[in-house]
Amino acid sequence: MNEGGLQVMKYLVTFFGGNMALRYDNLDKAEKETREKHGAAWGAWMAEKAKHLEGGYPLKADGKRIDAGGIRDYHFPDTTEGGFVILKADSLDEAAEMAQSTPIIKNGGYVLVRPCGEMK
Repeated sequence: MNEGGLQVMKYLVTFFGGNMALRYDNLDKAEKETREKHGAAWGAWMAEKAKHLEGGYPLKADGKRIDAGGIRDYHFPDTTEGGFVILKADSLDEAAEMAQSTPIIKNGGYVLVRPCGEMK
């Protein structure tokens, strides 16, 4: 519960697109100054949102696909999410306002925000 008596919800914030040179798997190929500037921008955003952040990570491009046919290697295309965070907020609108200032927006990407359900 927050100070106003409302339940604080959790929201999944996923990051898409943007400058592909700044994707997690590509950062080691970027110029040092570019990497440092990019890291500083994300660090500042996360520090600003620290009391609202529950966790999150950049995502690597290679993984596994599991379905009825079994398990096989899978390379996620650049059109899939490049990372995520879980934000705690009073409403979807508040979470969206917080997400609006993420560095990926300035890099030409976009963000999707959706409420997390509770496990019952």
